Amino acid sequence: MGGLTASAVRVGAVTRNTFRESLRQRILMSLVPYSIVIGVGALLLGQMSVGQEVKILKDLALAGMDLFGTFAAIVMGVDLVTREIERRSAYPLLARPLTRAEFVLGKFFGLVASLGVCLILMFAVLALVLLAMGAAVEPRFLAAPYGILLMLVLTVAIALLFSVITNSTLASAFTVIVVIAARFSDVIRNMADVLPGVPRWLPRALSVVVPNFQNFDFKLRAVYGDPVGPGVTGVVTLYAAVYAAAVLVLACMAFDRKELV
Repeated sequence: MGGLTASAVRVGAVTRNTFRESLRQRILMSLVPYSIVIGVGALLLGQMSVGQEVKILKDLALAGMDLFGTFAAIVMGVDLVTREIERRSAYPLLARPLTRAEFVLGKFFGLVASLGVCLILMFAVLALVLLAMGAAVEPRFLAAPYGILLMLVLTVAIALLFSVITNSTLASAFTVIVVIAARFSDVIRNMADVLPGVPRWLPRALSVVVPNFQNFDFKLRAVYGDPVGPGVTGVVTLYAAVYAAAVLVLACMAFDRKELV
């Protein structure tokens, strides 16, 4: 128990440091274009549409959260480990009683926490704009940002894994490919029907390896006020936790075997 407590303390220290660095760097910069898009969108929709401006604005805002959040998760997730190695700032940390697995986990939790704060601030911007338009944000609407957060958690884990096993350029390319595939998982499942020459086992294997981001997409339901039950959110949360844990285990194993030069 004492060893686990000490390990948790070290992971927490790396998490706090990563969280502060992420907020000081580029992650909050996504709030600037997001706020501009939401503000301009509210002004244009107020003049162009009749009665549907609130739904369109919510759809635009959720799409912006997804887009800017994913961009930040990929860019900063890839740099989590590679930047520290290239600057050699990871060497003094790993020379102390800090294992490589603790270093990886701390980096992951720190970036996830900063992305969560960024999503909260984006949601606050949306809520203020909706209040200015005379509309309210219902509690059922929160399911959509929560689903986006789960997608970002998996995106960070995937980016972190690739950043450990390859360089920044390839890690970015591989992460983008996996994220795009995860968003079109239905196409992967039906690949054999579209391309007859594809072996039947390949779509099944890819559907297991590649996460299904459609499970977390509650944007349309939130816009039209359809409730998302606690059973659904519980299942997708468990799915995200299991998948992220598996990817992090692979990342820790790969980083433990990586030669730092």
